Amino acid sequence: MKRLIALLLLTLIFCISEGYAAESLKEVFTEGTPYIDIRLRYEHVEQDGLINANSKTARTRLGFKSDKFYNFVGVIEGEGVFYLGNDDYNDTVNGRTDHATVADPENVQVNQAYGEYTGIPDTAIKAGRQVITLDGHRFIGHVGWRQNNQVFDAAMITNSSIPDTTAKYGYIYNVNRIFGEQSTGGDWGSKSHFYHIANTSLPFAKVAAHGYILDFGSDSAANSNKTFAVNFSGKKELNDDFTFKYYGEYAHQTDNADNTTDYDASYYHIAPAIAWKSLTATVGFEVLGSDDGKFAFRTPLATLHKWNGWSDKFLTTPANGLQDFYVDLTYKVKDLDGNLEFLNGLLAKVQYHDFDADNGGLDHGKEFGVFLKKPINKNLVVSTKYSNYMADKTSTDTQKITFDIGIKF
Repeated sequence: MKRLIALLLLTLIFCISEGYAAESLKEVFTEGTPYIDIRLRYEHVEQDGLINANSKTARTRLGFKSDKFYNFVGVIEGEGVFYLGNDDYNDTVNGRTDHATVADPENVQVNQAYGEYTGIPDTAIKAGRQVITLDGHRFIGHVGWRQNNQVFDAAMITNSSIPDTTAKYGYIYNVNRIFGEQSTGGDWGSKSHFYHIANTSLPFAKVAAHGYILDFGSDSAANSNKTFAVNFSGKKELNDDFTFKYYGEYAHQTDNADNTTDYDASYYHIAPAIAWKSLTATVGFEVLGSDDGKFAFRTPLATLHKWNGWSDKFLTTPANGLQDFYVDLTYKVKDLDGNLEFLNGLLAKVQYHDFDADNGGLDHGKEFGVFLKKPINKNLVVSTKYSNYMADKTSTDTQKITFDIGIKF
């Protein structure tokens, strides 16, 4: 935390070193923006061999974003996760290992505290504790599904001086994971670098090249790796009603730093889709490869809940790798009137997954999931999610259902 504060102070000094702004520092705060974000959640988990989990929690974030001062903006945000009743589940730190897991322990922390400077043309410099997400969160994400999200003590530079191109470079010196500071795995010390270069000049696709050189020292040596990747995405209108969308990605990974396993593994993902009005149907195939069953491709900083099923059975890739064939149907209700007008804004998503090992052909089971989300007004949203993982010869059958109420001001 000392390094975080030092970075913020250095950024502030740099931003105001040329002199005092015409507007006073008082106005920086009086014209700033306070905000609050509350999520109430009930989560029920049934997993063979364990006592059912029943989690009732509240997550509150209170934050403030300052007004701009000599091209400098600061953000401070606190977060608290609290039980609503008994902790009748394994939250990963309460010792209830006979219960199914819901990884939402009680926790109070500084969730964000960063400064951002935009005084250099086409450039933003951000330093401090911050949310970082890239592309679809496959390699770096905030794990926003859990009550305590993942944030990074980091410095990042974003530059858009080359036409149609956005380049990012970042250095992460600590990972604040979802398990909180009470957990032995709640923080990973880090000496990690990443870059991401995206270009939109091609008429048919956005192309991105990115790399991650991750070093977590003794905190998580097995997750230290080097990954280099390229992806593309685009769409083409077929006629007035139908649009063809496409996405593809390839990556290669090897061990790094103190990782004691010498391995290399590949990753690829293809996801063609057809959109018709408010309905999008995607058929995808994602492969996290294996080095002959010795070790598999991993993305330890990803928003893993978004990938490979909502039952969270593959947060760590099995040693034999993972093949995920999936179908996703997403529909957003709009333009209804009369008695059905209240349904406008409803987002409905249905997913099906078929999982297999990439090495050896082992069947890892199947999963079915449904997600519904409905804004009530600009400040209130409700949602529910259900998933049913049906194991084959690995893991255990697991069902989850979650109800959320989100409030923002």
